[in-house]
Amino acid sequence: MNIRFFQYLIPSLLLMIAAPNAFAVEAPARLLYKKGSHDDVLVISYKEGFVTYRLSKRALNQVRVGPSKLSAVYFYEPKIFTEAMDLYRGRKYAEAKEKFAECETAYKPVDTAPDNYGTLAGFYKLECNRRMGDLDALSSELEKFIKKGLTRETHLQQLEIYAFWEALRLKDWERLDLLAQAWVKRKVTGSQRAQIAYCHGLALEHIAKKDPSRMTDALNTYNQVITADFTTSHELVTNAFHHILGIYNDYPGVALAIRTWETEDENRNSTGYQYLIEANAMVKLYKQAGFERTRSLDSAYQKFFKYDAPDPDVEPKAAAEPKADEKPEADEKPKAEEKPEAAKEAKVSE
Repeated sequence: MNIRFFQYLIPSLLLMIAAPNAFAVEAPARLLYKKGSHDDVLVISYKEGFVTYRLSKRALNQVRVGPSKLSAVYFYEPKIFTEAMDLYRGRKYAEAKEKFAECETAYKPVDTAPDNYGTLAGFYKLECNRRMGDLDALSSELEKFIKKGLTRETHLQQLEIYAFWEALRLKDWERLDLLAQAWVKRKVTGSQRAQIAYCHGLALEHIAKKDPSRMTDALNTYNQVITADFTTSHELVTNAFHHILGIYNDYPGVALAIRTWETEDENRNSTGYQYLIEANAMVKLYKQAGFERTRSLDSAYQKFFKYDAPDPDVEPKAAAEPKADEKPEADEKPKAEEKPEAAKEAKVSE
């Protein structure tokens, strides 16, 4: 075998060896020792409680310490994760997802450590999919997600709640209804309650196509989305508003209430009239809350602004009565107390 072959082979082998960690970075962390001291280090890897680290970027020596000496490892938040979270909080989910993916890859050597930023980045990458409504990506990436590094109860519970989004992706409305009933008494965050209510509302709206009696349940459940997390779950809240208004808009009694508005045929006790008043309140709330800055209210629902709730002490308009001094129409008979015009003229000539 000639020397030239080895000249090509050796660099290739070196690249193959380096490739798995090509994008990995050393994670800044504080090691807390059982004896009470601590070290600020750069963690190279974490596996089964053993930490391999360097004391600084210039240090050549690598040190390995295990659970017999360590009490905890506290990771400092890296810049790339901070940037990703800023994008996430700014609702720039596509950009945030890219940053989280970079962070997840960079910190993969420590992704089994508690509260490491590789796993946290992977979790928020899933959340970006959910908030963008990309349920196929959420389902696919969730299968590969390793949750070992997560320790916070809300994060672990969120992984359970993804079952609602998977049922929604599959349009399994009956399963969604059963899931929601099973979670009624479980303690969850406002965001999680909004997610459950939103998925359940969609299920109930579809179930109501066969069983109209469930439509009221759908309306009440969508309202739970709004009250559960009014400011944070922005996408779900604006969607819930539009679903509620869509139900009102499609209800035949609302069209009748609009036609008879402020006429003698107006029926303030009808369901359609009540829905129309509620729709008016909803569009006003949507505008006052500033949601139109990020999502314009659908044009079909703009008409609801016109139908303000009337003063409860004011009765609906009745049909107008003819005034006492008005003359009768041509085909009406003169009133008994009135004499014919001919008789009046005769009296004047006398």
